[in-house]
Amino acid sequence: MKKNIYFPSRRSDVYSFQVMDILEQTKSMESKGQTIYHLELGEPLNKTPKKVLRRASELLTEKVPGYTPSNGILDLRIKVSEYYKTKHSLYVDPDQVFITSGSSGAFVLTFLASFDHGAKIGIFNPVYPAYRNILKSLDLEVIEIKNDIENNGKIDISKISKYKNLNGLVISSPNNPTGQIFSKDELGFIYNFCEQNNIILISDEIYHGIEFDTKTYPLISFGKNVITINSFSKFFCMPGWRIGWAIVPKNFQNNFLKLSQNLFISSSNIGQYSAIKVFDCLNELNKNIRIYQDNRKILFNVLSNFDVIDFINPTGAFYFYLNIKKTGLLSKTFTRNLLKDTGVAITPGHDFDKFNGDYTVRVSFSSDNYIIKTAADKIFYWLKKYY
Repeated sequence: MKKNIYFPSRRSDVYSFQVMDILEQTKSMESKGQTIYHLELGEPLNKTPKKVLRRASELLTEKVPGYTPSNGILDLRIKVSEYYKTKHSLYVDPDQVFITSGSSGAFVLTFLASFDHGAKIGIFNPVYPAYRNILKSLDLEVIEIKNDIENNGKIDISKISKYKNLNGLVISSPNNPTGQIFSKDELGFIYNFCEQNNIILISDEIYHGIEFDTKTYPLISFGKNVITINSFSKFFCMPGWRIGWAIVPKNFQNNFLKLSQNLFISSSNIGQYSAIKVFDCLNELNKNIRIYQDNRKILFNVLSNFDVIDFINPTGAFYFYLNIKKTGLLSKTFTRNLLKDTGVAITPGHDFDKFNGDYTVRVSFSSDNYIIKTAADKIFYWLKKYY
């Protein structure tokens, strides 16, 4: 009798997210008593504002509606709208705001609402790997716009000029993994290029607010033809609550809503009602940026001592992206040796760069100050010993 054998789809065969593999490895090491310094994670300080936590606790004893509207509760959408008005002097119609299951949910909805099978979507390289993997799982063609390793991760946006046949373009500023913030002129160039060539522009602004030497600009300040994606996970210190948002053009609203209804029904009810309170905590959240800035300085001072490490000083987010080619080690070997010898966990570059990942690593400085100081000392003496 013939057996039925089932196989997974080709589109589900995406790359693994290596940082999660490393996290699993480090947790195993910690369970055996080893101290690990987590500089591999893209997770903010463990400082969810107390007002948010208190509201979540209160909601557990209240009769909160189970399902919420598929585009999110109105009070939270109004708060998002008011945030853009207060911070950026921009009017955003609350009906254009969709509350999503994290930024990941926003990306799934955006790609489905924007593109049909076979569409060509551009991403700058190096890049947050989930773009590539979500697009592939939806049978969309990923066009990676390569940057030279000599740029140490810095993205040259002028390279987009050769890609007029794209159906869509995803950009992020501040960028993960490089910490690069595009200037106002660069953003204007990208916006105008996409508008002139009928390219749907998707702006990942999840690290907005985490900026040091320069300012971020929402792409909707350049015009209405953009889909904006953001989240409560980074600046707002609510990772794991799985609450994000998208701002969509008016002609996308109906399809976005129907997709939300069918794919997700609604986002976390307690998460949404709690997130309303986070907008009362902006002064508290801005204090975290000073901690990140101190951490950045600590690592910069260490890394600048070694000619075998090349990098640009990040102006946003909380990552250094290092070119380690001169060390003579491949990134997986480099990160494995550093972890084994010092307990400091960082991420090899393969997640972010399929061209130069063998020679790049990402280092997160979003931990508490004392962790960064201790880890930086360990990195310094390790590099001094071998290089």
